[in-house]
Amino acid sequence: MLWKKILRFIVLAVLGIVVVLILFVAVSVAPVDRTSAKEHSSYRQTMALLQKLDTLKIPVAGKGFSVGYGKVNLTPAQRTATAGYGNRKGKLFTAIHDSIYVRALVIENGSRRVAIVSADLLIIPPTVTKLLEKKLEAIGFTLNNTYLGATHTHNSMGNWGEGATRFIYGPYQDSIVHFIADKIVAGIEQAAQKLIPAKLKAGFIPVPQAVDNRLMDGGPEDSLLRVMEIHRSDSSRLVLMSYTAHATCLFSGDVELSRDYPGKLVDTLEAQGYDFAMFMAGAVGSHRCDPPQYGRPCIDWMAGEVSRTFLENRNLLKPIEGAEIMMVRAPLMLSDPQVKVLPEWKVRAWLFRSAFGEYPVDLTALRIGEVVFLGTPCDFSGEFDPSLDSLGAQHGLLPFVTSFNGGYIGYLTPVTRYDEKHYETQLMNWYAPGTGEYVEECLEKLMLVVGKK
Repeated sequence: MLWKKILRFIVLAVLGIVVVLILFVAVSVAPVDRTSAKEHSSYRQTMALLQKLDTLKIPVAGKGFSVGYGKVNLTPAQRTATAGYGNRKGKLFTAIHDSIYVRALVIENGSRRVAIVSADLLIIPPTVTKLLEKKLEAIGFTLNNTYLGATHTHNSMGNWGEGATRFIYGPYQDSIVHFIADKIVAGIEQAAQKLIPAKLKAGFIPVPQAVDNRLMDGGPEDSLLRVMEIHRSDSSRLVLMSYTAHATCLFSGDVELSRDYPGKLVDTLEAQGYDFAMFMAGAVGSHRCDPPQYGRPCIDWMAGEVSRTFLENRNLLKPIEGAEIMMVRAPLMLSDPQVKVLPEWKVRAWLFRSAFGEYPVDLTALRIGEVVFLGTPCDFSGEFDPSLDSLGAQHGLLPFVTSFNGGYIGYLTPVTRYDEKHYETQLMNWYAPGTGEYVEECLEKLMLVVGKK
């Protein structure tokens, strides 16, 4: 009878779907591999590469520094997707609350010059970094003397990611990627044309009231505002700051283009007598703002607390005595990715790579006198900073760890947090347990390579 045939077809179809699903799960999901990052061959390969860097010599320092600065508007002409919160699902920004920018410093000492760049973006997208490899050549720079970073605002433009990120930050648009890369190049070029002799100061200023550990109540924090202040011979004053609090004052429902608190902070400093101010997200993993109230009030409060504390304590900054400039990019080899879909189950590496693509990642170290900038391709946890600071102090160096140096490998948090029930340590912790400690060791080695006396 007809109804029996229909019923049989439905049963067979359901069984077929179930079989396909079972087969898909079998080839795409597996138990979490708890082998430590330092037990993988990728660790040994990276250590061998870093050991070769020990033979590098610090370039002969010039007589002093010359510094230029540039600021280029990055606000897109058309509405784009917003990047920062997955639940927006590529929603276009509804208005421009405040414009976004690329800011750049170019520093030279007579024998070397480098560019330091920060963009009002969630990250420096890997797609942009790939373009910069060629675009920088037109202005006499390369990725080997360009230190990249971002403010990590969660209310900036999207449309720069390929693969599965299209469902989170909007479909990939080649024009947007070229637009960002071109603005970075323009910012560097502008800065390079304004080089003037300068004296530098640097130091750390505690701002404990504005940051909190978001993985655990009362957990360890890096509350240090890391500052490099520049006094040029034309009497202009510049300042570069880095801090660990995530730029997440705004909620996911606030779909307006905005720089979040870093934007209000640099505006405040420029209204307080600085000719140019620049912010780079520090080791923001595990760290959040700690305001009385989130939303727009958080932006004002964070900018006010950080700027006030800095201005009241800038006498703590010490002159940079040396005039060395040295930058190193070191490839970071990684184990296979294993994104956890459940505490004990991961997505297989092939599926992750096919969904998100695969880009080479690097660690970067830039020495400016006694200051050593350490760039990471991730949300690097501020819980690692104290040990790096301790090592730096032993060698007379001031480490500035920054995140988002042009690649992205998720969150790196201490191995003791690997099983915490938090999206940082579950969904966004993409590599083997102990990858944070592995990268911390690499940063220690890089700091000593560029920090040689």
